[in-house]
Amino acid sequence: MRRWIGALGTMCLVVLVAGMCRAGASIDETNSGGDPQWTFIYYLAADNDQELYADNTIAQLIAGTARVPNHPQILVLLDRYSTEGTEVYTIAGGEKILLTSSGEQNTADGAVLQDFAAYALDLAENENIAFVMKSEGLSWRGIGRDNTHDEQVSDQLMTNGELADALIAAQTLTGKDVDLLVLEGAIMAFMEVIYELRDASSVLVATQSKIQPDGLPWKMVIEDLAEKPDMSSKELGIVITDDHIEYYSDKGNNGIPSADTSINFAALTVFDLSAIDDVLDAHMAWAETSWLLFDDLYNILPHARDLSEVGGFGEITEFDYNFDIETFMLESLRLIEECELSFPDLNEAVKIYLNEQDKLVVYERKPADGFKLKAAKGLSIWYPPTWNKYETRDENDEVFGSTMYYEDPAIDLDWVSDSNWRSYLFEYFDRADANLAGNGPEGDEPPKPGVFDKIEKSGALKKR
Repeated sequence: MRRWIGALGTMCLVVLVAGMCRAGASIDETNSGGDPQWTFIYYLAADNDQELYADNTIAQLIAGTARVPNHPQILVLLDRYSTEGTEVYTIAGGEKILLTSSGEQNTADGAVLQDFAAYALDLAENENIAFVMKSEGLSWRGIGRDNTHDEQVSDQLMTNGELADALIAAQTLTGKDVDLLVLEGAIMAFMEVIYELRDASSVLVATQSKIQPDGLPWKMVIEDLAEKPDMSSKELGIVITDDHIEYYSDKGNNGIPSADTSINFAALTVFDLSAIDDVLDAHMAWAETSWLLFDDLYNILPHARDLSEVGGFGEITEFDYNFDIETFMLESLRLIEECELSFPDLNEAVKIYLNEQDKLVVYERKPADGFKLKAAKGLSIWYPPTWNKYETRDENDEVFGSTMYYEDPAIDLDWVSDSNWRSYLFEYFDRADANLAGNGPEGDEPPKPGVFDKIEKSGALKKR
């Protein structure tokens, strides 16, 4: 993989850019709170239908740096859909300055991201570093689509594992850490994604919802950071979250389903990834406690699951089963109590899990009038209702964005291999809708017990 620029050339260029930035600072400046202490690195994988979204982000960065003399150092990779080639810029003092360019690259390739991340980390002047991955988000399937690199393959997507590996490798090569990772793509605040990225950064920001065309309000973030340049990674994540809510608070259209594309979907979560291992253990204990009770709960859990849906079909996404974990657990307990049932072990398992998740979810916000995000509490999980929704290989790629399925070895989700969630799902498919058995067309019903024996023999399901 080619290096972006030689070390000597980099040094000279950085000195030149620094001089240009200071000379070009706007006279309409915000108050300065001290020298900049953050470097922002943006990977704008916009070789897809989100090219305009990337341009909006660049415009925000230009506007922010024009007003703030002590703005963070900003480095940007941009891969467009409309033109060939990939460009790397620094944005400073309201100016976009080209650092280097290359021919067309596949920005859905983790090797390309690793190469740029290492290059940008080498250039980072400040101790604190935020890496922003901006592209089309497809939850556990991945992020960072490239639609033009290979004419034979129209749908190329970077898996979350590739993203994690690329960032970890770049940090190892440079000896510099990514303190804050921002996933500026839709529906990425999933357990499967958070777990996959657990070693890529210490703090992560993602959404259970969608990212609007304007993107995150980076101009506001830059202005806020100018007043307190020494923000910690958690503090910066919280500022990004609050600014996001404020920015879209006056851009809604009052929840009109056919046109609502802003306020009701403005949600973000800040995660402390150091807590993820304890969350895994607690989630596994809750899952096993639950499935031992499925014969008693098969009429209750589907209702709780529906009440925990984030958004609605076709509103946030047309292909995912996006259910908030905390809401599902609490609604399950409420419905169990309404049915005059009592399962103390399950109550305790939920209590322990939510205590651990509270350590993981540092901060989360959604709009006060976001009725479509009513169930959102910060962290979702993929929870398909039936076997034929779990087994997605035969789904139309226009619906799913890809034909990749949950257990696809090419995706290689650590959550699938390390947790017992897959076993939970199969137990759920077997019992949760058992009252429908024999009433639907072939393939529409949950698998029957004999199906699991066949699956286990084939090696497709390894129960813990």
